[in-house]
Amino acid sequence: GVLKSKNNNCNKHNHSTLTLLLSYLFYSMNMAPNYGITNNNEDEALLSSTDEPVQKTVKFAAATKQQHSISIPQPSDYKRNFNEGSQAAIIRSLRAAGVKFIRFATVDAYNTIRCKTVPLAQLSGQRRTNEVSSPLSNPVSIAEICFVGLPTSADVPAAPNLSSRNVLTLQPDFSSLRILPYASKTAMVMCTAHNQQTQELSPLCSRGLLQRVLHSAKEDLGIEFSVGAELEFILYRENKDGIMQPVDMSTFGNATTLNEQEDFISTLYDQLEQQDIPVELIHSESAPGQLEVVLSYSDDILQLADDIIYARETLTNVAKQHGMKALFLPKTSMMAAGNGSHLTSRLERLDHNIVMHSRIRLNQQA
Repeated sequence: GVLKSKNNNCNKHNHSTLTLLLSYLFYSMNMAPNYGITNNNEDEALLSSTDEPVQKTVKFAAATKQQHSISIPQPSDYKRNFNEGSQAAIIRSLRAAGVKFIRFATVDAYNTIRCKTVPLAQLSGQRRTNEVSSPLSNPVSIAEICFVGLPTSADVPAAPNLSSRNVLTLQPDFSSLRILPYASKTAMVMCTAHNQQTQELSPLCSRGLLQRVLHSAKEDLGIEFSVGAELEFILYRENKDGIMQPVDMSTFGNATTLNEQEDFISTLYDQLEQQDIPVELIHSESAPGQLEVVLSYSDDILQLADDIIYARETLTNVAKQHGMKALFLPKTSMMAAGNGSHLTSRLERLDHNIVMHSRIRLNQQA
């Protein structure tokens, strides 16, 4: 092509314009798609610069009559495995955070956390060698008798119709993945239990049961929930005679426990905050040495259930760090109030509370 300029004084403005023209000329001659337009030496394009203070006008002409077109290939059958990429990112992020182990956990019918730990290096090795394309998907399994057939006191089967031969695989819900502040080299993720052969959700899975109830309430009845939780526990400490006793003799709303256990409460709050567990309120309760931690209302009921599990685990371990034992037992003494685990709920249909018709009486739907 021929470039003509009305001014041979090449300042920075002209240099910039010339660069743009050369780029456009190269594109029009070599790369422009053919949409029914032919490039030839009779076509001209005019590029004008109106930038102040200098104004220049430059013309150029295409130097070839050859038509150019882009060949568009047929759609590919390739489908990207987003799950595999996400799992690789999770493994790298956990390793960067100093995590060495992942616990795959579920909760049985006796409210016991059943879990197994897998070293992160083992999962990374499986991914690098292509031994398993998605190593986090279902790396562990637990016998189905562990879900409803084993009491908390001993590994003695209490359900003769269940067998340890039938195994359920644990599939993690990565939205529940947390690094444990009280065990900083470990992360834990809550799982659902599935049939090993068919991968169907097991009817023995408590997490799966909650998911089914929430889905049925919304789809069949149009009802959604908003739920908050109140966790009560009593702090015990061993006295000089080796006897476990409540840390104080305070009563409801008293400042004694709050003052004397401020370090424990501060550590507890920090560790819950690190796990994105929102705390609304902390206060002393009716029994000696008793505290209540109130978790904020949530519309995500499954996440709230996870928060309760993580909060209770955190409470237990932070108490140990401070030389105490946190008891959630319903009754620790016949002479004092017991512990409660209260759920406060609001049922809604089309954003309206369906429980209360007014401040003094229930709605008929409730």
